[in-house]
Amino acid sequence: MKRIFILPILGLVLGAVAIATEIKTGDLLPVWQQLSPTIVACIKTAVDTKETAFLSAATNYQAGYITALTTRKVAVLAAWDKTTKKDIKSALGQASKTYNKTVETLKKTLKTIQKTAKSAYNIDAKACKSTGLWDLIDTSDEQD
Repeated sequence: MKRIFILPILGLVLGAVAIATEIKTGDLLPVWQQLSPTIVACIKTAVDTKETAFLSAATNYQAGYITALTTRKVAVLAAWDKTTKKDIKSALGQASKTYNKTVETLKKTLKTIQKTAKSAYNIDAKACKSTGLWDLIDTSDEQD
């Protein structure tokens, strides 16, 4: 009776070990499909350049946005120093208009820099390829 119970359990355990070993060793590509260290270094350089450009663009956007908020604050406070309702309303409108225009320009600049960085990355990444196998690898970061 014990043998009947132990055999299926032993089979399940051995099967699980075999599957785990297959999965673990099956993750590696055959040597002829692996990327060379030169290609990997080239791609890493292209990625680093793109990500550095993104970081720089985000930093500039943030600094510009903070400046726009500060400028708007000063303009709104100055608007309330006006003496007539018409002058206050005009100054508040101008402060808002200037702020909105500045933020719109910041957003356009950010998108332009990101687009340029992605384009440069795609060119650099394509320059890294050395074999037909490289065409099998999707290096784009575009999400549809």
